[in-house]
Amino acid sequence: MPALQKRRTQEERREATVRKLLDAATAALIDVGYAGASTQEVCKRAEVSTGGLFRHFPTREALMVAVGEDVGRQLLDEYRKRFDAVRGERDPLEQALRLVRESCRSRLNQAWYELAMAARTNKRLQKAMGPLAERYFDDISALAYELLPDLARALDEYFPIMVSTIIAVFDGEVVHRFMLRKPVVEEARLQLLLALTRDLVARAKK
Repeated sequence: MPALQKRRTQEERREATVRKLLDAATAALIDVGYAGASTQEVCKRAEVSTGGLFRHFPTREALMVAVGEDVGRQLLDEYRKRFDAVRGERDPLEQALRLVRESCRSRLNQAWYELAMAARTNKRLQKAMGPLAERYFDDISALAYELLPDLARALDEYFPIMVSTIIAVFDGEVVHRFMLRKPVVEEARLQLLLALTRDLVARAKK
């Protein structure tokens, strides 16, 4: 029993250290961007030695992939909770779109954007993040099928295309908002997406 208890304690310690590193790296990405989120910066924020970081993550890229995976999981978990909390209060399609927009604009999602932007010119990061991005967008699509089954049935093969298009639109909108914000246009854009999707559903039912 003492040996088993010791192993559990070591595992708990390891998990706590990894959690501190992931949280610190996420905050650094949001606060100072990918270029500023060095291993030294992450270690300072996490209060973990550089050696301690590399015991858990062999490279900076490995840490950032783990951050991306952790951020994606948190975003999807939060989205599901918020959707379930307001289910039935308004049209589910409109609710889904508004929550997607809010998720894209959230503080946490800024960490994902920093990784995506950095991967544009950092080939090592791009290679490391590629498989994760594929899994993440597959998980987004799976959640959409789970939460909007009627719409998925109505649109059939067009449904995943619709989901990825909406994500792309709101991702692009966030980038625009870094420098230019137009709330009236943004609301009109959401209404246009709703109208186009409803029109697509009506055509599919004919």
